[in-house]
Amino acid sequence: MQEKISLAMSSINSYILKSMPVLLALILFSCSVNDKPQPINAGKDSCTACSMQIMDKKFACEIITTKGKALKFDDMSCMFHFIGKGKIAKEDVLRMYVSDFENPDSLIDVKTASLVLGSEIHSPMNGGVAAFSNKEHAVQFANDTKSELLDKWERLEMQH
Repeated sequence: MQEKISLAMSSINSYILKSMPVLLALILFSCSVNDKPQPINAGKDSCTACSMQIMDKKFACEIITTKGKALKFDDMSCMFHFIGKGKIAKEDVLRMYVSDFENPDSLIDVKTASLVLGSEIHSPMNGGVAAFSNKEHAVQFANDTKSELLDKWERLEMQH
């Protein structure tokens, strides 16, 4: 009887050990968060900060939280005010995406975007910032609008 119990326990242990990689993969897969940008629907989506309807996709942006929730904004000014006022803890921000000014349906990581700040840039909340995926185009746009090419995105965060 003891031998049968030992054999059964050995089989169970073997099954558990063989199943562990599959179970671990399932757990990790189910816990992973989608950090990809979510489409912004102009005329339908509202700004998380000011509740205005997002109308101009050239200036739209979003935060992806550590839980995978997309918070959408009509202007980078709204997004950075939202963070600055503590409406979301910095550690809960997984990614920040901004619309490519030249291709508004494309959201790019704010950390890699070339940002142009100027009074001639008329964004919804007068934040005056346009984002570009192409740095050369950002430089040209800054020159054309007598605006400033920002050296790093954190300058926006500090201003708000």
